[in-house]
Amino acid sequence: MVTAAQEQLISEALKQIWGYSEFRTHQKASIQAIMAGCDSLTVLPTGGGKSLCYQLPAAISEGTAIVVSPLISLMADQVNALNLLGVPAAYLNSTQNGDEARRTKARMFNGQFRLLYVSPERLLLEHFLEELKQVPLTFFAIDEAHCISQWGHDFRPEYKQLSQLRAHFPHIGIHAFTATAPPQLQDEIVRELHLKTPKVMVGSYFRPNLKYRVLRRNKLNQQLLSILAEFDPSDCGIIYCLTRKETEKTSQFLNENGYKALPYHAGLSSEVRNRHQEMFSQEKTPVIVATVAFGMGIDQSNVRFVIHTGMPRTVSHYQQESGRAGRDGLDSQCVLIHGAKDILFWKRIIEEEASLAEVRMNQLRDMISYAGQVKCRHRILVEHFGQHFELNDCGNCDVCLGEVEGIDGARRYSRMIISAVLKVRENFGGAYIAQVLTGSKEKKLIRNGHDRLTVYGLLKDFSQYQVHDWINQLESQGYLMRSGGDYPVIGVSRNGYWLLRPDKYEKEEADVPVVLIETRSRGPAKASKRKDDAAGPYDRKLFELLRMERMTIASRLGVPAFIVFGDKSLQDMARLKPQTEEQFLEVFGVGEAKLMKFGLPMLKVIRTYLAEENAI
Repeated sequence: MVTAAQEQLISEALKQIWGYSEFRTHQKASIQAIMAGCDSLTVLPTGGGKSLCYQLPAAISEGTAIVVSPLISLMADQVNALNLLGVPAAYLNSTQNGDEARRTKARMFNGQFRLLYVSPERLLLEHFLEELKQVPLTFFAIDEAHCISQWGHDFRPEYKQLSQLRAHFPHIGIHAFTATAPPQLQDEIVRELHLKTPKVMVGSYFRPNLKYRVLRRNKLNQQLLSILAEFDPSDCGIIYCLTRKETEKTSQFLNENGYKALPYHAGLSSEVRNRHQEMFSQEKTPVIVATVAFGMGIDQSNVRFVIHTGMPRTVSHYQQESGRAGRDGLDSQCVLIHGAKDILFWKRIIEEEASLAEVRMNQLRDMISYAGQVKCRHRILVEHFGQHFELNDCGNCDVCLGEVEGIDGARRYSRMIISAVLKVRENFGGAYIAQVLTGSKEKKLIRNGHDRLTVYGLLKDFSQYQVHDWINQLESQGYLMRSGGDYPVIGVSRNGYWLLRPDKYEKEEADVPVVLIETRSRGPAKASKRKDDAAGPYDRKLFELLRMERMTIASRLGVPAFIVFGDKSLQDMARLKPQTEEQFLEVFGVGEAKLMKFGLPMLKVIRTYLAEENAI
């Protein structure tokens, strides 16, 4: 039970330390569970504010909270942010040398930290568990708790061993946090960590500030330029690629076309990766082009877009990676560009890994279904994680906005395509089948006599690209299948035969729903005007001046720009235009510590700007 005095402390800390006037959904309940001393599980999607749930109670409690995290970069960012707020925090991980680790542990024994971040490997060292018994602990926070499950998307074997905590510390609260946990995974986390009658809080997976779009890959470089033209050149964004080679090529292409972009992948040295991540976080380079090696533990709030140039492996991966956009609650975009080759890429990896192949294939099918359906993107994501989606129209995805439509005659065209696959005896690839259906005069086709087939030219009113794309869409919906190897061929699945002749297999048309998508052409992309957020309009010229000052401060301190102030705070400054310290404290995200550390230079920018404006 949380006392009235504790409730007051919680509210005061929220405003005075973090500069927030109210909690987000489930944050307060999660904090109260920690303060009450019971165990808990908090599931809040990326951007939901999980870290505050354990940072705030640690900040106002006597003793040290141990935060278990597998993400070294996240540890550094969160420790830097906490220390700037005046909350003593540190970390122990593999980046420290022996002397640094010894100094940190000495301060730990002296009770100088409110939060200590450790990796699971470090925590589970037998001597370290014994050392922790000499430290007055407040609670354990297990971040990224989904890593405990081998059925999940980021399984880490060492997380299984965290079950030891209950035996070593039977009277210390254990609190699990994750962004991605369907109901069955929630149960597994509770079971594996031996949580005692935990309080469970699960937030909505609906992120209304994110606009989701899905595009078929076609001239990728031009698609990227078209998407990027919708943003200001200073907007930060992440472009994910499936391979290191694609990462390097895409980064080079963007730089050649006037965008500042850096690559990030596991093939680069740790020194180069760290430098590129630092330049991105300090806004010196607005775009990072990366494999999924980048992002785990990236706590950056001001990412305005996340673009995938290939299909992620699972819906959970996509939800987490795309969810790195708009963590500050401001409008952001998530664009998935995909093609048939992505499916082969992941099938090959799943076959090579062998372990849990059936589970992995089902996860891949769910991802293929997300990309291939004409259905509200937000609805698919929310329902995937076992939640009910109440809205008929999300108002912020390509489907609900009418940018994508299913064509009339989809069933008839699908049957023509399936018939063509069978007529060529399932011996050819998608491009060849499209040539047959569009009446191509290609020499190989004529030589094979396929110009005499009854399906030849049935879809001559459409381009080869469009028909090939429909072939890929039918594969994604499970009606066609593609062989492996260097020269894959298209075959007909069992469901494909049902779609072709439902009466023969005693099926109704409702049993084999099919959609073919034709994306509307929206014309050349133009740089869009930045929408003001829900709080109202702000002075964009002043916002850019404040952003430059933030970058200067972040560069001097060697910390990410968002740690100094998030975009939402800068927008509030550019709206309210505070000129005194008292007025500055009314800005979103400004508490006493940030006023003391950064108030003067930001107020100077505002005062100078207003003086110059009045002088004109």
